[in-house]
Amino acid sequence: MSPYEITFGKAPPNIPHYLQGTSKIEAVEDILLQRENMLAMLKQKLLKAQEDMKRFADAHRR
Repeated sequence: MSPYEITFGKAPPNIPHYLQGTSKIEAVEDILLQRENMLAMLKQKLLKAQEDMKRFADAHRR
């Protein structure tokens, strides 16, 4: 169970991926592309933080 589920009592919302070129409105296209880029960056930073925490913990276990 995730912290979100404990706090809100339900699973976090699923954020669908945006396929570039599917919106006919340029402003919507830009916002959705920015959102996709932000989500990708967040995922990358979370993975790096997880790796850093593991490396730190492993270094102190030896």
